[in-house]
Amino acid sequence: MIESFHTRIPTLTEAELREYLRNHLAYQRAAVEAALAELQQRGIVVPDEARQQLLAALHRRDSAQMEGTWSRRLLGAAPEPRRTHVRLLTAAILLVGLGTAVAIHRIAQPKAPNPLGYEPEDTKKYLRELERVGGKANVVATQFMRWFDGLWQGQQLATTTAALTLGLAAGFWFVASPPPDGRGP
Repeated sequence: MIESFHTRIPTLTEAELREYLRNHLAYQRAAVEAALAELQQRGIVVPDEARQQLLAALHRRDSAQMEGTWSRRLLGAAPEPRRTHVRLLTAAILLVGLGTAVAIHRIAQPKAPNPLGYEPEDTKKYLRELERVGGKANVVATQFMRWFDGLWQGQQLATTTAALTLGLAAGFWFVASPPPDGRGP
């Protein structure tokens, strides 16, 4: 069973408890507070000024860690400014992504027709050979690869870009928005 500091603190010597106070930034706030309480219970006086400085330093450390997250720095910690920033960034993602999709759609050239007049990969003979060599899974895999490759070319790339933009914007909105109760992320 893992021993918590609550069970460990009462068993420590005075010197070990004072180490919690000397090196307070290396420990959790609750562990340092438990060490202070244990010293007080043993009748060892810790001056109020030293206690206040210690707790203030722990508070600054904990606040800096909370403010240091990228989402709090970028979006803000308070619910209302955060909602505004999330809306603006979501709108920017949509504007850039959908604008790019429109630009791709306008400049994309249609696929050049095959000089044979047909695609050899679409013939029954080709599909029969694929199935003979690798089975139905080979046919399905080949068709999937052709479809997937087509997503990244020509005007289909514009549709792919628009779909990815909508997915990215929705994902960002879902992850970055504060919950409705306003407690923050």
